[in-house]
Amino acid sequence: MPRILSSPCATRPAPPPRLQHCELAADPLAPGRLRGWITAQLTDWQLPHLVDDLALIATELATNALRHGGTAALATLSLTGPDQGPRTVRLEVQDSGPGFDPRECVPAAGSSGTADSCGGRGLLLVAALSTAWGTLNSGAGQLVWAEVTA
Repeated sequence: MPRILSSPCATRPAPPPRLQHCELAADPLAPGRLRGWITAQLTDWQLPHLVDDLALIATELATNALRHGGTAALATLSLTGPDQGPRTVRLEVQDSGPGFDPRECVPAAGSSGTADSCGGRGLLLVAALSTAWGTLNSGAGQLVWAEVTA
């Protein structure tokens, strides 16, 4: 009888990539392309229940980056945490625009806020749908991030 040699590593599926990047052209179609990319990544990571919220967050962040930054942007999607248990998906969108103070765009609890603060209510949606969000400024532009717990 022939012997079959196998390696236990050869039969195990490779873990999914936990960090992905997507370049966004300074193009009005970029937010839609980003939504498709987000959907594919979350499906690969077996997190389809997060698609709707993260696709909306991605649309808002990409639209703001393109509208206010005026240049191409870079989106980064990362997955952290154990394979079994609570995991966090983080979306970052970085552009080379001048940046903004998020406190001017999202009304404090109990305040009325205005519909035209920073152009609309997009960041209110980001705040409502994410576990946490924020901004980081650098000399080369601004990065806006949002996290969702899986």
